[in-house]
Amino acid sequence: MHFYPYEPLDKNNAHNRLWEWIQIAFKDDLGVAYYRYPLFRKSGDLLREPDVVIFHKAYGVWILECKGFKIDNIQAIQGHVWEMRDWRSEQESPLIQAEDQMFALQNKINTLRELRGKLQFHFRAVLPDVKRSQWQEKGFDKHTEKSVWVYEDLTPNALKKSISEIAQAEILDEQTYELTCKVLGGTLPRREPRNIPTNTPPASPLRVIHEIESGFKAFDTTQQQIAFQVPDGPQRMRGLAGTGKTVLLAKRAAKIHIKHPDWKVGVVFFTQSLYDQILEWITIYCNELGDRDPDWYQLKVLHSWGGKRKDGFYYDLAKRVGLKPKDVNAVKDDIGQVSPGKGFEYTCLSLIKDRLAKSNYPVNQISELQKIIDLDTNEILKSSFLIEQALIETENMGLQLIPELYDALLIDEGQDLPPAFYKLLLSSLKNPKRLYWAYDEAQSIGSSIIPTATAIFGRSSEGTPRVDVSRNYPGGMLKSHKMFRCYRTPRQLLMAAHAINMGLLREGGALQGVTDKEDWKDLGYTIKDGDFSNSSVVKKLKVTITREADVSPHPIDQVNFKNHESLGDILTYRTFKFEEDEQNWIARQIKQDLENGFKPEDIFITAVSGNEEKEYFHRLKAALNELGIPAYIVGLDKLPGERYGSPDIFRLDGKVTIANIHRAKGNEAWKVYACRFQYANTLPTKKDETELEKRNEAFVALTRTRVWCVVTGLDDNIFDELAKVIEMVPILSFPAFNKGSLKRINNDEDNK
Repeated sequence: MHFYPYEPLDKNNAHNRLWEWIQIAFKDDLGVAYYRYPLFRKSGDLLREPDVVIFHKAYGVWILECKGFKIDNIQAIQGHVWEMRDWRSEQESPLIQAEDQMFALQNKINTLRELRGKLQFHFRAVLPDVKRSQWQEKGFDKHTEKSVWVYEDLTPNALKKSISEIAQAEILDEQTYELTCKVLGGTLPRREPRNIPTNTPPASPLRVIHEIESGFKAFDTTQQQIAFQVPDGPQRMRGLAGTGKTVLLAKRAAKIHIKHPDWKVGVVFFTQSLYDQILEWITIYCNELGDRDPDWYQLKVLHSWGGKRKDGFYYDLAKRVGLKPKDVNAVKDDIGQVSPGKGFEYTCLSLIKDRLAKSNYPVNQISELQKIIDLDTNEILKSSFLIEQALIETENMGLQLIPELYDALLIDEGQDLPPAFYKLLLSSLKNPKRLYWAYDEAQSIGSSIIPTATAIFGRSSEGTPRVDVSRNYPGGMLKSHKMFRCYRTPRQLLMAAHAINMGLLREGGALQGVTDKEDWKDLGYTIKDGDFSNSSVVKKLKVTITREADVSPHPIDQVNFKNHESLGDILTYRTFKFEEDEQNWIARQIKQDLENGFKPEDIFITAVSGNEEKEYFHRLKAALNELGIPAYIVGLDKLPGERYGSPDIFRLDGKVTIANIHRAKGNEAWKVYACRFQYANTLPTKKDETELEKRNEAFVALTRTRVWCVVTGLDDNIFDELAKVIEMVPILSFPAFNKGSLKRINNDEDNK
């Protein structure tokens, strides 16, 4: 049996003992058990969730409502109402509570027609701190019959006997069992599959889309834990593109908000075009869990930077501490034209510096305080360690430079955020510092390093890490999750993206990657042959890896996918001598896509960033318009009633989306055109960027698609790499490398 504690084990000894007994009793049985299952139902002004839900393959579904009453706390039982003494409420109704929860869970499961009438449902109120002799002596057994279990019914052997004697042993068939587990574990937002018109050709991509949309999208074990667990402290989530990080954070945010409506919660992200998507998912899950819309005053969805027109964590914090927030133009005035990542890091460091200057702390109280205060604007980025260390010092000394504003913060796209921002996040949290951050280093566009948690958050005055993600919390919740099952991107696309990203088949050797078996496993790969030893590198031996079927859950990678003949080639490429030829060819291909059944909004175009990018996109849009295809450039095209292009709106009905790589992050489409791919290998002349950063952009471009990707660009060696990958998949064979030969090491040093 799998056991999921969805809340930290509290000081309620009755709950803790019951959970321990359940794990001992059913550890070898088939099923799942949940502590504090997230099924909220209103009872007066309270929201109640089942203490324990058990689903047993032979004995059905059980709701156990656990109470920590001592026998003297129960004064009398009148029907379903228990009169209490020396308790937090005058009356309790545990049996009604358990029964209501049972019917609520039954209704949830029965939303699937295939499960109706297939399962047994039972409920009990359980009292681990009451002995049977005490219960009978009071005469309470006459009022409750067998619907209340006491200590003697709950110890491991007794509990198993209690359940087996009442439930009719009926082993469920495998399909019913697995489907019930999926429903209990939670699902992704589901939309009605699109219709297939009559006379649609057998090979139409519409049949592929319909089959995928019709599938039941359930959370896997790791996704369940991320969606529903709320640890009392920081937690890191390292996940590949397409593993569901954004939607899982949205579900966790909804759960926290429904259960703790008085908490201040923030969901923070980097890509502005994710804004509406996150709002939609949180709203869906708040209604699913608590049957109500979110209170957006208590639950804030915040862009990391923000501005006058949109809430942002930095922008709001600057105002709260009495500083004038810096926008993009202010940064440009201060330090000139820099990348969005560097610009944002500058604003965070400036906030800390300016806050220190206004703090009136004695200059000898904080190391180098006067030096920090006297820094010129062009010295701030170079002095990041000094400034960040000063913030840590103030906290180690018990000084509150940054106000504690939030009870929980959930961070998406963590790979794009600078260490200074993380320190501000941590400082703004009340204890126990519920900071949950998700990241994928392969999508880090603006950074060539992967800092550890200690490097990001620093150390305490005792020298210990301020944030430690290497162990578990009491009760078993992980401090760090690793997600390697990619649901959005098919196996061939993901393997190609990793090969290009790391440079596995690059002429000059790999640029970045992982160098031991466990780290490859964390990315979902199995090493079939070879190793990364110095000897293998010197001898130029090959390493061979693959992605097995069990970590490749995309529908088209399953043997039972019905419409393989409609897929065609899901990854193709085309090279050109001139960009005008590239743009016109893409326009003609999209015209053909629309004739084959795609909607314009099923398609988006992105590009590895290069020279004259805005002009490139405008010419591409013009090529589409000439063929009668409406298109929308995210952040550049004005919407009705808007003075400027909106970076928040990524997709418009009836239009093909065109988005730069920064706005493409976090978004997806059925078919993606990844153009200007030569810039992944041949750097733009007008940008100060590294090849490693450009290959990260290429990874982002390739992993935006749900099925089909067309890669285009000018003639370049990068296409030779891509051709080799397409030929090799589902294996990749490449020269061995090690830490000494790489520009960036992606090993998970926090869990070594």
